[in-house]
Amino acid sequence: MRTSGRALARLSLLSATVLTMTACGGGETEAAREPAVRPVKLITLESASNVETVRFPAVVDAAQRSELSFQVGGLIETVAVAEAEDVDQGAVIAQLDQRDFQSQVESARSQYNNAEEEYQRAVRLSAEDAIARSVLEQRESQRDVTRAALDRAEKALEDTVLRAPFAGVVAQIPVRESQTVGAGQLVAALIAVGSLEVTINMPARLVALSPEVENRGAFVFLDAAPENRINAEFKEADLLADTASQTYRVTFAFTPPENLLILPGMNATVELNAARQSTGEAVNRVSVPLSAILSDGSDNYVWVVNQDSMTVSKRAVTVAGGIGETAVVTEGLTVGDTIATAGASFLADGMQVRPWTD
Repeated sequence: MRTSGRALARLSLLSATVLTMTACGGGETEAAREPAVRPVKLITLESASNVETVRFPAVVDAAQRSELSFQVGGLIETVAVAEAEDVDQGAVIAQLDQRDFQSQVESARSQYNNAEEEYQRAVRLSAEDAIARSVLEQRESQRDVTRAALDRAEKALEDTVLRAPFAGVVAQIPVRESQTVGAGQLVAALIAVGSLEVTINMPARLVALSPEVENRGAFVFLDAAPENRINAEFKEADLLADTASQTYRVTFAFTPPENLLILPGMNATVELNAARQSTGEAVNRVSVPLSAILSDGSDNYVWVVNQDSMTVSKRAVTVAGGIGETAVVTEGLTVGDTIATAGASFLADGMQVRPWTD
């Protein structure tokens, strides 16, 4: 069969198209076979310092505060101080109208005096056997009851004057003169600014490590004045953990420097420095970010990067613990090793990586 020239041209065009598509498809398959290079954050390990630092957010509070109120109710006659005013210990904060209380004292004193006279008369008559012993005891009991009533009236009169229990600053006065208040109602809040404190929530993991470390200092940094480093001392700690966060409340006290006005409610950061107690053993200790340490059952490992081929390999490590966001590795790594941190959980043996830059 003879084929026309036009048919041959069509056949040639079709063959060229097929060859082109085959070549393109083969290229895509070849490209798909090339291994992907995964970006990861890398870190070169350094020797772990003996001193480790951890920081916690905190809020400044007064080491001593008191919410003052009258133990009796009445009409406020005088408010003797103003908010933000310094007061000495024993200074008058406020006073109630005392007229009714003074009347009650006078009435109670009159009743007591009468009862005392009746009792003394009964004592004389009893000495002469002129009255029964039971009458004497009754007069004595009446005298004691009126004495107690007089003591209560005098105490109530004394309670009409509200005094500062310690030297400090008046933080709040929610009442005014000529206002009637009840017993126990807040009249003034007093804080001692000479000594302040901060409380942090310490994770249980760090609490568990405390027998292995020694305190190398606690410091407070105000968010409003971060360049000032203020010495702090441990004050107290809760021994029961918060059930939700598994943290323990730890409080530190500090004295504000004279060049700073520090008030309760200011935000701060508490920095704790600790050093592991020396065991006398020379160990290869390197500091490793916690994000780089992975777990395979009960074993820990990291991904070590070969700097020549930029491939990774799994290496088992022994972790001795750490403070804050780092852990101390004592076996499996040496100073100068490069490991993967962020993105390490997506790696596999022999995978090629490249540095990930933000």
